Amino acid sequence: MFIKEAYERRQKQGEGEQEILSTEQKIHKIGSIKNNKVNYDKDEQFFSKEDIPQKALQIKQFIQTFVDPDILGLRKKQWNYSVSVPKNPLSEETHERKLVKIKLGLLDHPIPKEKPNKIYVGTETRDNYQLAKKGSDKWNISVETNSVDFQKNLMNQTKKAKNHSKAKEKEIIKNYLKPIEHQIQLQQNLRSQKVNEKDFRAQIRQEYLIKNPAASQQATDGAVFRLAYEAHLSKNQQQIQDKNYTFMPDMSKTLKHNLEYKYYHNGVWQKLKDGSEGWSCCMNSTYDSPGCIKIKLDKNRWDYSSFTH
Repeated sequence: MFIKEAYERRQKQGEGEQEILSTEQKIHKIGSIKNNKVNYDKDEQFFSKEDIPQKALQIKQFIQTFVDPDILGLRKKQWNYSVSVPKNPLSEETHERKLVKIKLGLLDHPIPKEKPNKIYVGTETRDNYQLAKKGSDKWNISVETNSVDFQKNLMNQTKKAKNHSKAKEKEIIKNYLKPIEHQIQLQQNLRSQKVNEKDFRAQIRQEYLIKNPAASQQATDGAVFRLAYEAHLSKNQQQIQDKNYTFMPDMSKTLKHNLEYKYYHNGVWQKLKDGSEGWSCCMNSTYDSPGCIKIKLDKNRWDYSSFTH
């Protein structure tokens, strides 16, 4: 009786634990808004390693070794299942173990071989190469430069560059005038123009005073200047403008029509009412006549017909 009651009590307790576990599994669901826990520690794992696929583990291990390889061999080697004896036992030792043996004097540190301190004779010019081919001199492969020759070459190149720059500068500013010189030249041109046009301006002034006798001295001078300027402007326009020039484009070279005319009969060759033969469309009695229908063909016209029709 006592054993039966203990068994029932244990069974109820197990059912309660299963309910708690099922509710916890429902609550802690990844991606659910009802999950009570949002953040996890670095060492905490939601899934066990047994649930991770073997392929994913192999890929992860390959990437880790590829990103951070053991070049110096300082990491501890993993356990392998091989029972064969290594050919070189020293290759199985770690780098740290080798350093300890070298420090204790049990192992010699490898000393790299020194390169021979030998300088080969070289050549600098093409003449030496030609002599070396003939056998009277040795081929020189040296790249050594003399500082004195280098400075002389640099000075010569700098001198040539300065001379070229000066010549180019003189060519550019050959017709250049300073602002003051340009103003002086403009004033001289105006003075010479007034002297040359003295008679022409006197004639314009006389004609203007006849038309406007009450005009002041300032108004007369301004009118004379304006009328003289307009006369020169019209004269320049007549010289520049072409008489045959019109404001219409010349399309004589571009608009050329390559026309062709074709003639044909739209009727049939048959016997007519009077007993003779002829075309039913125009009653022409000549079989090889050009035709009564005329068609104009423009060979330069765009052809919009497709290949399928």
